[in-house]
Amino acid sequence: MTIWELSEKADYIAQRHQQLQEQWHLYCNSLVQGITLSKAHLHHAMSCAAQEDLCFILFGHFTIYVTLADNFNSHVIEYHVETKDGERQRIAQAQLMTDGMVDGHVSTRDRHQVLEHYLEKIAPVYDGLYAAVEHNLPVNLHELVSESRTA
Repeated sequence: MTIWELSEKADYIAQRHQQLQEQWHLYCNSLVQGITLSKAHLHHAMSCAAQEDLCFILFGHFTIYVTLADNFNSHVIEYHVETKDGERQRIAQAQLMTDGMVDGHVSTRDRHQVLEHYLEKIAPVYDGLYAAVEHNLPVNLHELVSESRTA
């Protein structure tokens, strides 16, 4: 393989990686705008997160993380919930494509679609918290997330 063939491949890799990163940033911007501009009472507060992650505080106690998986060229969006004591569990995953679609039907440019999709992904957390509060039970994060995966 010549240096020019390697150069072509490197340019292609860099271009595709840049496209994916642009779609990730569009997704993040649409989600933040969707949450902050929503008139619904979601009880989300913005918080700072490391590097490229999104981070929201839910009911002043839980932290919801939205991240792009760490692998190079990963197209997997991961949704995690963490308690104040540091217990962290994955809630759900989604697929981000370089064409700007999430899970094949949500445009990264449409903040309403992105917000609705996000809320579908984290709905099991709200459902579990609602059930615990309604029945005066403590919340066990592991059980909450385990139940959400089987539902």
